[in-house]
Amino acid sequence: MKARTKYLLVALFAFIVGIAFEYWFATSVWPYRHQTYTWIYALRNHRKPGEPCETDLVLDRQGFSLGYSYAHKTALWVSYIISDGSVNLNLGSHSNFYADQDIPQKYRVQPEDHVNTGYDKGHLAPSATIDFSPKANRETYMLSNVVFQDPKLNRQAWSKVEDLEREWTKTKGKLYVVTGPLYSPRPEKVNDIPIPSKFYKVIYAYNAEKAIGFLFPNEAIATAQIWNYAMSVAKLEKESGLTFFKNLSAKKQEKLKQTVDIEWWKAGAYKDGVFCKFFLMFCQEEYT
Repeated sequence: MKARTKYLLVALFAFIVGIAFEYWFATSVWPYRHQTYTWIYALRNHRKPGEPCETDLVLDRQGFSLGYSYAHKTALWVSYIISDGSVNLNLGSHSNFYADQDIPQKYRVQPEDHVNTGYDKGHLAPSATIDFSPKANRETYMLSNVVFQDPKLNRQAWSKVEDLEREWTKTKGKLYVVTGPLYSPRPEKVNDIPIPSKFYKVIYAYNAEKAIGFLFPNEAIATAQIWNYAMSVAKLEKESGLTFFKNLSAKKQEKLKQTVDIEWWKAGAYKDGVFCKFFLMFCQEEYT
């Protein structure tokens, strides 16, 4: 009995020493260790599940991809893949919007086009989500990634869904997100730029093979109301005329699109174990 107690005490002591050493190493010797592997996230193919519609120009950035419309002077879709290891790193923060030089000048939006319009400069790929490198974050401030958005939508319901995306990477694993504006046949224009009538978002949880759609009108929507605008991907396709997950198998598309488990998304039901979380972070990246 004494020998057993001795072994337990030695094991406990070794465990405590190990934790203390790990903390010292992580904070003093290698405090910025996460910067050594964030390059991996720039290799992701953010368009792999398929583009929801045809556009005039497709551009791939470090943290997202977009399909740009010359007629609307903005992206009709933006897609990005995120995971627990790629969000909330705060490795770069940029705050100035700027023109996208990859857009032909005739169709390029300038910063002055967004001055005193009464609308927010709404990110499609969120700045707070794409922050695994300074360049990746800076690219979210290109005006090709920005739309005219009602301030009380941008700062409330839309912002809440973006918050949930980041939270869900911790409880559901890797996510694919595709989002964009929708337009009426004859949209109102500000500075010759059409104003969206609605905004859509589709979120796909790879590990659980579940998907959810959101469709918000471009008007004030309170944070507490977001679930009133949640729907199946099939319903969103019908409402928007878009087609999601084109590159997935017909069987998987059927599974993802036809039903939506609202309660599962509300609860954040999927939880990884320690090993599974490590494995998913480093081994389940899909680059091509």
